[in-house]
Amino acid sequence: MATTRKEFFPDGAHFPTANFPAQVVLASGGNRLTLAYDAAVDETAYWSMIAPQGVTGALSLKVHYCMASATTGAVYFQAQVEAITPADATDLDAGTSFDTANSGNGTVPATAGYEQVISITLTAKDNWTDGDLIRIALSRDADNASDTATGDALFLAAELQEA
Repeated sequence: MATTRKEFFPDGAHFPTANFPAQVVLASGGNRLTLAYDAAVDETAYWSMIAPQGVTGALSLKVHYCMASATTGAVYFQAQVEAITPADATDLDAGTSFDTANSGNGTVPATAGYEQVISITLTAKDNWTDGDLIRIALSRDADNASDTATGDALFLAAELQEA
């Protein structure tokens, strides 16, 4: 079985015109670049890639984050996949074709600034095939009842893994 791993970092993100996480540098934490996902507004960032060849297993997205201030509660992230095959009848100039959202949540660490990982299984991945143009959308679903942590969730990195 092929092992697929693809990493996504804050500096490679693309953003919609509204409701996106701010890029924040944690100066006291060794100048780490993060994306600050708000606790009150659903915010989204995107990453693009070409679908790797030979993926046959289930995929998961491991979201690495820490909290800016919260030490209790949980955060709720959603990941969506958009796969565009050459010659698809999708007008990239006019809209998107993201599949249904996949979700995952996790309890925040008891100390703000400590890293945590949430695993999101990508059961809905837009029927991607080898060589497709892929976009991953990652959102904090701040108004979901399962998202109870206050303050920003600071995105550190994500890793796409074949399970």
